[in-house]
Amino acid sequence: MATISSTGIGSGLDVNSIVSQLVALEKTPLKTLALKATNVQAQISAFGEIQSQFSALTDVASRISVASTWGARNASSSNTSAATITATGTANATSFSLDVDQLAQQQSVSSAAVAPGTKPGVGTLTLQLGTWSAGGAAFTPGAAAGVDVTVLATDTLSAIAVKINDSNAGVVATVFNDGTNERLLLASKTTGEAAGYRVQSADAALAGLVFDPENKPGVGMAAVGIPVQYGQDAKARINGLAVSSATNTLTDNIPGVTIKLLATTTTDYGGGGEVKSPLTMAVSEDVTPAVKNVSDFVDAYNKLNRSLSELVRYDAATKTAGLFQGDSSVVGLQNILRNMLGSASLGASSQRLADVGIERQKDGSLTINTTKLSVAANDGTTLQQLFTNNNNNPLTNGFALKFKDFGLGLAASGGSLGQKKAALQKNLDNNTKEQTRVNERAAMFETRLRKQYSALDAQMAQLNALNAYITQQVTAWNKSTA
Repeated sequence: MATISSTGIGSGLDVNSIVSQLVALEKTPLKTLALKATNVQAQISAFGEIQSQFSALTDVASRISVASTWGARNASSSNTSAATITATGTANATSFSLDVDQLAQQQSVSSAAVAPGTKPGVGTLTLQLGTWSAGGAAFTPGAAAGVDVTVLATDTLSAIAVKINDSNAGVVATVFNDGTNERLLLASKTTGEAAGYRVQSADAALAGLVFDPENKPGVGMAAVGIPVQYGQDAKARINGLAVSSATNTLTDNIPGVTIKLLATTTTDYGGGGEVKSPLTMAVSEDVTPAVKNVSDFVDAYNKLNRSLSELVRYDAATKTAGLFQGDSSVVGLQNILRNMLGSASLGASSQRLADVGIERQKDGSLTINTTKLSVAANDGTTLQQLFTNNNNNPLTNGFALKFKDFGLGLAASGGSLGQKKAALQKNLDNNTKEQTRVNERAAMFETRLRKQYSALDAQMAQLNALNAYITQQVTAWNKSTA
């Protein structure tokens, strides 16, 4: 017959309560470990934010460590219909006059009008790039060899145009239809005197497509009555000094300045009645990027400084400590950053941040003295040098280079930030393992206790049974002797 047993029945003790309390005492270390785990998790989270803010500061420092991010220029033209101007950060502030005497243009010619679908005949056209003297009196071939285009008996003007375009001879061919007849139009691919061209052929069938006024004046596309536009360079005068360009863009005359010519300003250029109407072109410094760079740097630094200060502080009034209060590695990072702020950038006209209005406060944060910063921003490359000078020395480099190199070093494999994060994670992992060990020990302890109490219960049950038997016998004996 099955029996039901329960610990404590034999002994009369509240075994479950006793065991639970003893096991709870065995698990007491878990409370301390749980508190430590919560603290470490908070530290890991906070340190992740610090890493993010270090990365943001490093990104700003990396961007502004390049000289080109500091330079910007405003450029203006007094007549944007005639010429426009742009300037890079390398251009010096200046102003000058500009006369636009002549615009660059392509060479352009056309054939005589013929009926649509006309097939000129068999032969070879030779296209040669080069330079025509004034009026087409003489042609000087360019360095590239002439290109032959074979014309078949079945080729119309449209087919010939396709072949010319496919030949890459530097000439663009188009067929123009006026509604009745059509013409073959030829234009050089680029502007300028040297982009002129000559079209020759020894075949009589193609005489109408020849353009060679030097050797065959009045023939083909050089015939009287057919308009011709010769290629020419742009000509201008900057402060009265003559300049020329194969295109209508002047790029090499003033460093960092690009001028686009749109219309002439000189009337009767080179003639007896020449009249000039010069433009005024101006280049001035634009301090907006420099001021923004400083502002971005200060904002990124202050955000990081604020976080570090919160983490290492101790509030005496509330007697509460920051998550990393007293932590040498975090306090060390804060000290390094503040020492960097107080260092110098050698080679710059202003060597310290305070010189340009970037001032450190008692709490380690930075503020901007707008008056001093404005003076520095308008003083040539003062701000740029302060942040970008490279002396190949981390102690004396520009401030952008200092903070960039420091931030990259911290974030690199094996850097301080990575090591600290790894140490915190290791602490958390060890804490988890210790909690597991405590729970395992408590479970073993509970098993042992229950086994011991079960044995005690069995013994107590036997003793109680014996006691009842003896009592029964004594009672019976007393009755028999009465």
